Amino acid sequence: MKKTFLIFLLSLLILLSGISCAGTEPETEPEEQPGQTEQPQADYDDGVYSLEDEFDDRGWKPIVTVVVEGEKITKAYYDEINEENQLKGFDQEYLERWKESSGENLMTAGPELADVLIQQQDPDKVDTVSGATSTSEKFKQLISDALEQSPQSKKEAGYYDGLQKAEGEYDERGWKPFVAVIVEDGRITDAYYDEVNDGTRKFKSYDDEYNANWKESSGSNLQLARPQLVQELINEQNTDEIDTVTGATSTSGKFKELIEEALAPFEG
Repeated sequence: MKKTFLIFLLSLLILLSGISCAGTEPETEPEEQPGQTEQPQADYDDGVYSLEDEFDDRGWKPIVTVVVEGEKITKAYYDEINEENQLKGFDQEYLERWKESSGENLMTAGPELADVLIQQQDPDKVDTVSGATSTSEKFKQLISDALEQSPQSKKEAGYYDGLQKAEGEYDERGWKPFVAVIVEDGRITDAYYDEVNDGTRKFKSYDDEYNANWKESSGSNLQLARPQLVQELINEQNTDEIDTVTGATSTSGKFKELIEEALAPFEG
C-alpha cells in the first residue's frame, strides 16, 4: 500500500513539473518571411509634376520636374534659376567656385540625386550628397512637394510646363553636349546649350581661346551660334524650323537633337 502511494506521489510530481515547465517556457518570435519588413512602395499617378520655390537670399530659385510612367518615377530634373533666367547648372564660374569650396557641384550632384530617386522611388530615401547638402535638401523637399500635387493636365497643344534636360555622349575630341529647356504655360520660354570637356571640365562657351580659333576658321562659334539657335526655338516652338547656323553645323545639329530628346516626354 505504501509502495503504491509512493509511486502515485512520484507520478504526480513529474506531471506537475511538466506543466510548470510548459508554462514558463519563453515565447519564440514568429519566423520572419522574406520581404516582410519592407514597406510597400508608393505608387504615383502617371503624368508630369513640376514645382518651383522662392528665390533665396543669393538670388537663386530651385525648380524641379518629375515624370511618372507606369506609376513609377522615371525621370527627374533639378536646377536653380536666377532673376536673369540664368541656370546654375550652366554657370561655369559659379560651378567652379562651388567645386573648389566643397569638392562637389550641381553638374554631378543633380544627376546623382535624380538617379537615387529613380532607384528608391521615394525622396525621403535619397541620401544627402556630401558637399551639396543644401542642394540635396532642396531637391528632396521640392520633389516631395511636387509629388503631393496632381499631375499636370493634358494640353491640346504645346508642352507640359517645367524644366526639361538632356545630354549627349562625349565625342572624339572629349566634348559632351547638354541642354535644358524651360516651358511656361505650354510654351518654350528659354533654352540652354553648352558642351563640357571630359578632361578639363571646362564649358566650351567659356573657352575664349577655343571660340576665337573656331571663329577664325569658320566665321562662327558656340558663343555666336547659341543665341541664334535659342531664339529660333522660342520663335518656332519646335526644332523642325530651326536653321543650321553657318560655321556651326555640328553644334546646330546637336542642339536640335538634344532639344527634341528633352521635350519628347513633355509633349502635351
